[in-house]
Amino acid sequence: MNRIPGRDDLTPSEFASLCLVAKGFMGRTIPVSARKRLVELGLIQDIMGGLMPTPAGRMVARA
Repeated sequence: MNRIPGRDDLTPSEFASLCLVAKGFMGRTIPVSARKRLVELGLIQDIMGGLMPTPAGRMVARA
C-alpha cells in the first residue's frame, strides 16, 4: 500500500481493535487476525510483550 490505510480499509473488528490499542500500550488481547493485519498495515507494533499504536495508527483511530 502506498498510502496510510484509512478507516474504510479496515473491517469493523479491525477498526475497533485499533481504537483499543490507540489508547496506549496494552497486552495482546485483540483477535489474532486483527492484530496480524494491523501490524502488516503498519498501524500497530507488537513489541515488548504487548501492542503499541504507531503514529499512523493513532491518526486512523481518531478519524
